[in-house]
Amino acid sequence: MNHIILHIDFNSYFATVEQQANPRLRGKPIGVTGGPARNAFACEAGGDRLERTVLGAASIEAKRFGVKTGMNLWEAKKLCPDIILVPGDSDKYLSCTTKFINILKNYSPYLEVFSIDECFLEILRLPFDKLRVAQDDNFMHAISIALMIKNRIKQEIGEVVTCSVGISYNKLMAKLAGSLYKPDGLVVIADEEAARWILDRVELDEICGIGPRIKKRLFNLGVKDFKTLRLVPQECLLASFKSYGETLYNMARGIDYNPILPFYEREEVKSIGHRHTIDHDTSDPEEIKQILLKLSEMIAARLRSKKLLGKTVHCWFRYGISNPRGLIQGGSQSNLGGLDAFFGNGMQTTIKYTDDGLEIFQAAWRIFQNMWYKEKIRMVGASVSNLKPAKPVNLSLLPEENNKEIIYQALDCINNKFGNFTLQRATLLSSCPMQRKPNPFLSDRRFKL
Repeated sequence: MNHIILHIDFNSYFATVEQQANPRLRGKPIGVTGGPARNAFACEAGGDRLERTVLGAASIEAKRFGVKTGMNLWEAKKLCPDIILVPGDSDKYLSCTTKFINILKNYSPYLEVFSIDECFLEILRLPFDKLRVAQDDNFMHAISIALMIKNRIKQEIGEVVTCSVGISYNKLMAKLAGSLYKPDGLVVIADEEAARWILDRVELDEICGIGPRIKKRLFNLGVKDFKTLRLVPQECLLASFKSYGETLYNMARGIDYNPILPFYEREEVKSIGHRHTIDHDTSDPEEIKQILLKLSEMIAARLRSKKLLGKTVHCWFRYGISNPRGLIQGGSQSNLGGLDAFFGNGMQTTIKYTDDGLEIFQAAWRIFQNMWYKEKIRMVGASVSNLKPAKPVNLSLLPEENNKEIIYQALDCINNKFGNFTLQRATLLSSCPMQRKPNPFLSDRRFKL
């Protein structure tokens, strides 16, 4: 084996960080929400104005009652009446993650930050000549490093915060190993023979890369498990799944060629977007217009902060909890089960390269009007892709263009210092407030390692 990979994954991350910060929460079932929890149960379950907040994380104690991350608050309350709701705090989690990553950087330069609570770490091999001795001793070396990491996390971050570690010969199997025993687990998958043995005993969607849609398509082909998947010829998988068929073929055999992407070699940003879930269903065009303008201004501010321009504007929305007219023409169903199933739609258009929030909004609003059927909606979002650097750029001789650039520089300077929308367009003065929510994938924060 050429690589030894560690996958380090915090257990119930947001929840355990809150328990570490507040000793009164330790040992109790808690749920971390994306926003204020005080009004979460103001209405009965299923009420029209039931707050749309879902759980960003559930503590280990809450999970014993069946509470899961992403569950609606009223569902969590039904399963665990004594659950304690805590509003999420992104800065607290990012601070903790910074400490976590600084620990890992001491053990290898090949560190990939996969999300806010999990990383991959490639361990440098020991210099042995005999392959068999090298494999055994290198895995023992990796286990000792994993134990040191666990110990340092308890000492430097907190005794309540735990992590599960998976050790294997590639990223795919290391991540699977880390998920097999939680909380505070340590599992090794040493070779492809061990990988096949494990794969034959797990569900298809327990491996990273097979979601509900891929699993359903595999089921339709008669593939119920990895043992059956290995019997399917690669040509058949390529015919059914295009290029992803090769990935599925390799997955069934424990093969993964994806390298570690060190934190100092990050991929370029491909798109920037925001979405907002409204705390009530609405069909008021003025309210929707305000929300979409605010989202567009947030996108534009982030484009300017990164010195980028965007050309392709994408707008999407989701209808309310139920769609009274049935399937909307051109819409797509997102089946989340029960009353939470809802429909939506999305389209994109191309404009000239811009970092102007008003221009982004005008394009997004045109899209929205073309695909909206005046039904009540619960969520609206917008994004900008097809990005390029803002400079070099041809200098404009038009005074209004130069003035606009000066105005945006002042606007961004003040809002960065005193908070988003300290300065804003007059039409947004009566708009609903929007706050950045805890994001498990580090969102687009200035995250410095």
